[in-house]
Amino acid sequence: MTLYNSFIEELPLILFTVVAQAAVGFSLLYAVNNANNALEDRSYKRFGIVFITFVVFAMIASIFHLGDPLHIPYMITRIFGFTQNGEHVISWLPLEIVGIGLMLFIGLIVFLKGNKTAIYLLPIAGLAMLYAMGNIYGSMENTIPTWDLKLTILLFFASALFLGSIAYIAFIAKSQKEHKTAMLLAVIGFIFFVLALVLYTSYLGNLRIDAVSNVFDLANGDYALFIGLGIVLCGASLALLSIKANLSKMAFLLALIGLFLTRIVFYGLITSHLFIG
Repeated sequence: MTLYNSFIEELPLILFTVVAQAAVGFSLLYAVNNANNALEDRSYKRFGIVFITFVVFAMIASIFHLGDPLHIPYMITRIFGFTQNGEHVISWLPLEIVGIGLMLFIGLIVFLKGNKTAIYLLPIAGLAMLYAMGNIYGSMENTIPTWDLKLTILLFFASALFLGSIAYIAFIAKSQKEHKTAMLLAVIGFIFFVLALVLYTSYLGNLRIDAVSNVFDLANGDYALFIGLGIVLCGASLALLSIKANLSKMAFLLALIGLFLTRIVFYGLITSHLFIG
């Protein structure tokens, strides 16, 4: 399977994870900066529209990945896990599904009421959903060695902080203080995002899989291109924000594309390995 085929097959999943992570980071930045004065400046309306758009888009993308939406109720029934070979197994996918649904529900409350408690609860629900998302991949480490639990969680949380901070600047931030706070968190998120990719690259370089002499060959020689270009675009988004604050939406688009490119090879290597056995 080529990297292009992997990309086409996993496109809904890539869109879901990237946009859902942006929503989580976005809600965190809003809670930090605006929870105390949301009712006064009525920014919760604008926040709610953007946040709900992110979440609904992510949910629609996830439905295409699941194939049959009618499977969702069955998956939710396994939310408390199941027993396998006498051991209790946590079902992370149902927890993720419930988590994204809870994010939408709380997001609607924020949009309608601007409730301070709901604003604080929203990133908590988002971070819990993000943790469940990361553990879905970690639970399959034995089957798919190109996934590593700790590195995946680091990558996902860093992506959420980075992209969510830039989304906050693009759609919410008005004051200089809000912009500076979001920029600082965006830079921190970017540093950990790059660190996660460097550690993942090192991990893959030391990984040995039967029938594959070099794991990076599964990306058809494009691993460095996608990772490198993705990092450059994400870095360019920060540079653009520091030079021209009024180009924040363009910066968000660059960051979104950059993160998207890195996620292509993240899933491309994994999908290819599934056909090795």
